[in-house]
Amino acid sequence: MINSKKFIRLFSTFTIIIALLHFVLETLFTYRFGQTWAGLLPDYIAVALMCISGLIVLKNIKAVGLLCGAWGFAVCLHYRSWAWRFDNFLDGTSNPLIDNTMYVLLYTMPISIIAFIISLIICYPNNNK
Repeated sequence: MINSKKFIRLFSTFTIIIALLHFVLETLFTYRFGQTWAGLLPDYIAVALMCISGLIVLKNIKAVGLLCGAWGFAVCLHYRSWAWRFDNFLDGTSNPLIDNTMYVLLYTMPISIIAFIISLIICYPNNNK
């Protein structure tokens, strides 16, 4: 079921939707609270990887490895974005904005982790075919 063409196309569409949501929310966050290009660029790279890989897989289902790479990058970025805020929280150097962002990242991290695991499963070769 998870390796079916229908599921992979649905997962590709989901990836594109999440990427566009990420783009909108990250842009709004930057506009509202400020962020340097050094901080914004990795997020836009993740968005580009997810959109491009999703579109390519919709055209050629054999390119599912691209989805895995995009979700892997997104998971690492998501974790690292949470971790530095958590470090500030533990050190007592955070502020309410950092704390709130840390909680949002914590509660949304399962989406990235589960999607990455699904992409790994989809990419695993099935020798029974």
